[in-house]
Amino acid sequence: MKSPFFCLVIVFMMVVSALPAAAGQKPRLSEEEIERRLRFIEQRLNDGRGSARRWQYGWSSFFSASTALQGYMAVKSSNADNEAKYTVGAVKSAAALALMFLRPLPAVKGAEPIGTMPLGTPERKAARLAAAEELLETNARRARERKSWKRHSAAVAVHFIGSGAIAAFGDLRDAAVSNVTGIAISQIHIWSQPHRAIDDLSDYERAFPDPPAPEEFTWELTPIRGGLGVAIHF
Repeated sequence: MKSPFFCLVIVFMMVVSALPAAAGQKPRLSEEEIERRLRFIEQRLNDGRGSARRWQYGWSSFFSASTALQGYMAVKSSNADNEAKYTVGAVKSAAALALMFLRPLPAVKGAEPIGTMPLGTPERKAARLAAAEELLETNARRARERKSWKRHSAAVAVHFIGSGAIAAFGDLRDAAVSNVTGIAISQIHIWSQPHRAIDDLSDYERAFPDPPAPEEFTWELTPIRGGLGVAIHF
């Protein structure tokens, strides 16, 4: 027959082994806190929608017009130099337009992507908050691209390649003008991208800091006189 002490140790081990499952988890937020956070994020997402749409649709319209106009001039031109210049210009504008459609600003939709998510239960509210936070972070990541050296370098490289094609098949002066104007337009395009999402994310993190997580601990069996003991380390 097992001693009472042995049985007590077994029970204690079972209780302690169940505790680490809760340790380290993100603290649960109250429904009121979740609703406050949701209101903040959704308001900021909707506030940034206007500037994002003006940038997205404005530049899309510009590249559309540039593609159509230069494509028309390339077709109608009877001069080889002009044909090379307008063809390269049309191709570059078309590529920029395609990129606008393939990678639209997520901020254009505001809070619409999370607007249809249900709010009936605490779990659903928490899921909507998680989606809202992810959307806010996505907008901020995209806004930071305006300072990315890779993006600026890629834009410059495209125009050097285009000007090289014009120089090879057309006029050297046209190549230089195309290169300078193309780089200038691309830089205006990049730097004019809305970036308020960066401040929105910073404001959210300052206004709603995460509560401290429960203190983690470890435990181990240690030999003691007459049996085993359990050592808990906080």
